[in-house]
Amino acid sequence: MFLSSSGDVDPTSASSASVGSSESPRTLQRYARLALAVVLAWLAWIAFRDELGYVPLLSDIDLAIHEFGHMLFMPFGIQFLGSTMMILGGSLTQVAFPLVFFGYFIRKQDDGRRRDLFAAMVCLWWSGINLLSVAIYCADSRAGQLMLLDGSTGQESDGHDWNNLLTRWGLLAHDTVIARWMRAIAFVVCVGSIIVAVWSALQFSRDQRVVEGADAATLPSK
Repeated sequence: MFLSSSGDVDPTSASSASVGSSESPRTLQRYARLALAVVLAWLAWIAFRDELGYVPLLSDIDLAIHEFGHMLFMPFGIQFLGSTMMILGGSLTQVAFPLVFFGYFIRKQDDGRRRDLFAAMVCLWWSGINLLSVAIYCADSRAGQLMLLDGSTGQESDGHDWNNLLTRWGLLAHDTVIARWMRAIAFVVCVGSIIVAVWSALQFSRDQRVVEGADAATLPSK
């Protein structure tokens, strides 16, 4: 850092020192994001290989969101939009809930930049995992082997969401075909979101430098 003859600090040197001092935290954030992307890929691998699509802790949270979805369409015990929507509401809310956060993070700010593309992809991945769970539930419509929340199986209870839905829609015989399409979409969503998340993490430091460089360029010089 050099001083001018008048004793003022050179703004160019000051901005360079500031950028250099912040390089290390940015690098750590980039590696942390890359590490999280690897964890998401590993969890997706586990979920797609597991017959129940179970992800530790997350699946328990998703179950609570699913049950909340049923109640969301039945306020005060009155079925809202009909009994079909009350039944569908569990799976629908389970998949849509992470998309609310996806929309928040993907939205562009006043400067034209997205709020946080990496965070948006994490939320999209979460929605894909939930769609996998719904696909497994749908595939069980006729078999009725999955254990329901009340402790009975689909064969022992009339509370199997997708058995009821597909029966109403006349599509029960196509449960596994519909489930395969859901599973395929879930796979594409998970893989695509992880790829974009990795790309976003690699771009993170460069984008931050561009923003900080632009901010430094606007600093008044003496």
